[in-house]
Amino acid sequence: MTLNRIVFHYSRENRYSVNALAGALETGGPPGLRAAFPATAADTLAELSPDGGAGAAAALSFFTCQKTGAASLVKRLRKSAPAAVLIAGGPHPSAVPDETLDMGFDYVVAGEGERTFPRLLSALAAGEPPPRGVLRGLPADLSACPPFSSRWGLFGAIEITRGCPYACAYCQTSFLFGAKPRHRPVPAILRAMETMFARGLKDVRFITPDAFAYGSADGKAMNTGALRELLESAGELASARGGRVFAGSFPSEVRPDHVTHEALELVRKHASNRRLVIGAQAASPRLLREIRRGHGPGEVLEAARLCREHRLTPYFDFIFGLPGETRGDEDAAMELIQALVATGAIIHTHAFMPLPGTPFAGAPGGRISRRMRDFIEKLESRGKAFGKWRTQSRLGGAGLDRYQ
Repeated sequence: MTLNRIVFHYSRENRYSVNALAGALETGGPPGLRAAFPATAADTLAELSPDGGAGAAAALSFFTCQKTGAASLVKRLRKSAPAAVLIAGGPHPSAVPDETLDMGFDYVVAGEGERTFPRLLSALAAGEPPPRGVLRGLPADLSACPPFSSRWGLFGAIEITRGCPYACAYCQTSFLFGAKPRHRPVPAILRAMETMFARGLKDVRFITPDAFAYGSADGKAMNTGALRELLESAGELASARGGRVFAGSFPSEVRPDHVTHEALELVRKHASNRRLVIGAQAASPRLLREIRRGHGPGEVLEAARLCREHRLTPYFDFIFGLPGETRGDEDAAMELIQALVATGAIIHTHAFMPLPGTPFAGAPGGRISRRMRDFIEKLESRGKAFGKWRTQSRLGGAGLDRYQ
């Protein structure tokens, strides 16, 4: 088979990954390649089924919570589009590539795909397919790889940092992208912003494990000068083009120990968001050590205080049902959350889900006690908490009653 078109399953949850891959194809893919981006499984099947997938490849990027749906779609594609080459990537395939191959894929690109994926498509287009199997992704050059695709009009948040030094026990980021952070240079970020403004888009958001660690050599010691250069330059450009910049809000967050007067002043002066997403995750010093967070509850409270001083509303992420969580840990969480809410904070609730490739991969899904559930629901009824903890608890295969 000689490849002449690529069909991306373009779900809302995976659009940022597909945007980056499509952007990489603009400069590194086979010339003349046609692309389609159906948003649903039904549309993906409709795109490939009429000619049985002749000359086509289908690409799926997915998380662990999406693996059942991905397996179902692959099974249906094998039946209705048997000639199509099926390629997987993303967090789940990267963590368990052999398992993903067994789902019915021809290739799994494990890790970063901006360099490896275009090379694979070029080989298929040339009629020189590599042997079926796992292809290890090479680290991307963020100064050269665009964060989205202007050719196909796939715009979204701009990834400014990749990699994280903390290796939290529940999180895949450090294990997928490495412990040493890599930063997209400010000129490359501004070029991407200019592209967005030229297409009539007005709001610019950033993707990063920690927005306040931008420019840091190790991801731990803040580089306030680099952060200032980024936000000043981005803010000035956005203002000149009638746009807005958002820093430290969705789809990004910041660490509580990186919330400083200087960082918050920069947000207030140069960004448009008046809320900040902060990763607390747990409350007791013991549990915070167990999950390798690298901060204590004191930094969480101080972050809330500083946000109030700078007239920013903090949204604190908490994960319930973490492995090894005790009743004492729950008590600490309730106490800390009540103190945070009293300052005007909002709580973003999650249930622990074991993810492959992490230290907690083999742990059971988050079991949330009846009293903690009642506590969360009372916060929700007051408009002080929101989140998908119920869905995540079901997906993790856990019940809701661990201890009464």
